[in-house]
Amino acid sequence: MSGPVRSSIAPRTARRAEAFGRSPWTFIDQFMDLHPDLIYFGNGAPASELYPVERLRAAAETSWSDMSAATLDYGELKGYKPLRELIARRMADQGFAVAAEDLLVTFGSQQGIDIASRLFLDPGDLLLTEGPTYIGAMQAFDAYEPRYLQIPVDEEGMDLDLAEQMVAEAGQTPKMIYVIPNFQNPTGVTMSDARRDRLIALAEHWNAVILEDDPYGEFWYDNPPPHRLRQRSDRVIYLGTFSKTIAPGLRVGWMTLPHDLMGLALMAKESSEVNGVRDITRTVYAAADGFLDDHVQEARAFYASRRTAIVDALAEFMPEGVSWTHPGGGFFVWVTLPAGLTASALLPIAARHGVGFLPGRFFYPAADGEDTSLRLSFSVLSNERIREGIKRLGAAIAEAETA
Repeated sequence: MSGPVRSSIAPRTARRAEAFGRSPWTFIDQFMDLHPDLIYFGNGAPASELYPVERLRAAAETSWSDMSAATLDYGELKGYKPLRELIARRMADQGFAVAAEDLLVTFGSQQGIDIASRLFLDPGDLLLTEGPTYIGAMQAFDAYEPRYLQIPVDEEGMDLDLAEQMVAEAGQTPKMIYVIPNFQNPTGVTMSDARRDRLIALAEHWNAVILEDDPYGEFWYDNPPPHRLRQRSDRVIYLGTFSKTIAPGLRVGWMTLPHDLMGLALMAKESSEVNGVRDITRTVYAAADGFLDDHVQEARAFYASRRTAIVDALAEFMPEGVSWTHPGGGFFVWVTLPAGLTASALLPIAARHGVGFLPGRFFYPAADGEDTSLRLSFSVLSNERIREGIKRLGAAIAEAETA
């Protein structure tokens, strides 16, 4: 008996399958072995030494000891109610009143981006984002085939004068506006209070929904950021996550929606994962309850030291013509290179000097945006490694300028 006939199904894949190819890692990985002690500024994760492993282990034991057969059945589509109540209490303490019934627990904020995309984006719809913006968000959006309109950012966030102009030129109003207003990924910039109000007004004018992604808002180092967009309007879908405050591998986040959208969001969520992971959401609740506020406060001081280390090192070692953002929180600094240099061309030179980063072009649709900037993440590196890495980067830029 002969074996199965080999054939390719690639020509039969959906058009959206091409969207899943967006990733900078295959480009970057080819340079990671060029130095035996490479200092990598591309990792945007929290510092692993802050992961409360022992507390999570004890919380997991507690969650399983309280588990019953009924708990392991279907249901609980919105997520574990005590966890939703804890989220609501913490948000209220931050001046953000939301009912537990208006919270939906998600697999990190990434699932929230996907749910919002399912609800609002048809192929060809105009999607307004900051330019540059978060790689993972574009990976989610791409599958729904929007038409991107990326608005440059300055020290106050998205340039809304330019946004109005570009929307008028597009001949189409945006259906969704995606923003990371607090310590944005990748630039580290925070949207000013005045621009938040104006963005709400523009969304009203355009009849657009705002998707507010806020993974870094609790990690402010100088002053708390302005009130969230969701605090100003129910036109906003708000995304939060425990990935940065506890650990990313847990994959637990949440979203708040306009009340009349909750039913649709529940159905969108159910169609992909039915009812979440019971033991993990209970573990996060048991670990966070009575602990997370103090943990975040300690983490602020920890990351603030690393933020100071990187901006001080940049001031010391960057050649003339290099500029960078000065983040008041979060994990990232955005560095702009002198005229004539691109980040993608600089990366192999930098890797030979022992330093790696993410080139700026990957933070634009189809990785074809401007490449004169690069993202540096300071969250996972010690102050000593940060200083040494920036020293190496400065040397690499100097070499590239003379090449």
